[in-house]
Amino acid sequence: MSIDPINIGGVPNDGNGQNLRSGGQIINDNFAELDTRTAAAQARADQGVSDAAAARDAAAAAKAIADAAVPATALGDSVPQLINGVVPASQLPSFVDDVLEFPTLEDFPEAGETGKIYIAINDGDSPTNPTRQYRWSGSAFVLIPSSPGSTDQVPEGPTNQYFTQSRVRSTTLSGLGALVNAAILATDTVLQAFAKLQGQLNAKLGKNEKAADSDKLDGQLASFYTAVMTGATASTPGTSGLVPAPPAGSTVRVLSSLGTWIAQATGSTWGSITGTLSSQADLSTALAAKQDTATAPMTKRYTSTAQQFVAGGQFVVSHGLGKEVAVVETWIRCKTAELGYSVGDKLPYPSMGTDSGGSTGLSVVCTSSTATVRMGTGSFIMLQKTSGTTTFFTAANWEIYLEFMG
Repeated sequence: MSIDPINIGGVPNDGNGQNLRSGGQIINDNFAELDTRTAAAQARADQGVSDAAAARDAAAAAKAIADAAVPATALGDSVPQLINGVVPASQLPSFVDDVLEFPTLEDFPEAGETGKIYIAINDGDSPTNPTRQYRWSGSAFVLIPSSPGSTDQVPEGPTNQYFTQSRVRSTTLSGLGALVNAAILATDTVLQAFAKLQGQLNAKLGKNEKAADSDKLDGQLASFYTAVMTGATASTPGTSGLVPAPPAGSTVRVLSSLGTWIAQATGSTWGSITGTLSSQADLSTALAAKQDTATAPMTKRYTSTAQQFVAGGQFVVSHGLGKEVAVVETWIRCKTAELGYSVGDKLPYPSMGTDSGGSTGLSVVCTSSTATVRMGTGSFIMLQKTSGTTTFFTAANWEIYLEFMG
């Protein structure tokens, strides 16, 4: 049965609610329902208490049976006892806490225990490898290298040994194999490469070996190209070879009419000239009359650096010919196009003064080492390139330089 509500209407005295009698009846029915529910709940609670007592008694009986099976002296020692539902660390076997963590190596205990691993969390090599592991050797904490770690920390075995330079240098070429005259390939092993190198060397010609291939040494013996040269005779042609070295005391070797090499000693006969050079009067005179290049005309030349036009200006050029100047040429070169001329155009310029509306031209006074150049005081003139008329030009658009010969 459920609890029924009382209809009280919408507003007081609206005539829609239940009357006192019917309302009281509903109240009585609801209380009767509550009494029934309370009795049922009480019965279930009493049963729960009874069941809990039975369970407690059963647990006590089971504990008594278990305690009877273990000696009292072993409780908490070889047989752990729960404390707050867990086994305390002191009652755990030693292998359960074989790994101990500490912030750094300095935080380790003064003496460790064998069979345990000690981890220093913040003593690693890098942020990606932040920890180091140690074990107790009996007197100190010893680092346990991480895998793969460094080869310096891994002991070498008898079979897989370390690769060292000294071992490579002393390794024998066992299994070299047949010698092959072929090119070395990138896919060859070291032994195959050595075999090919030796095969190539063995295929080279010796001094007295003749080339089987006509393209090698022109099919000749190697000694053919190292033999001493011999000259031709009236009936026998000469033989190719090397010019022999001169004997002691000789300066040159000449090929005689007999087809042999003979030494040409100082003072001996050479054609129609005999004796030493000082005894050759005609030859000596001819050589003495030979012109000295230091004084010969037109053998030296010097080009000055470019100068700027300045009315009435003067500059000095060090030509360094070391002798009298034979020819002086003055040139002007266009820097900015004007009067029909292009940049780089080169023109000869008068080195004598003229008077065409003002003093113009140049004067050049030379010595054996310098030249003094004076410019006219007037405006500078030239011929217009296309019309040929005399025209003043802009000094800043041109530069002047001189060439000396002597």
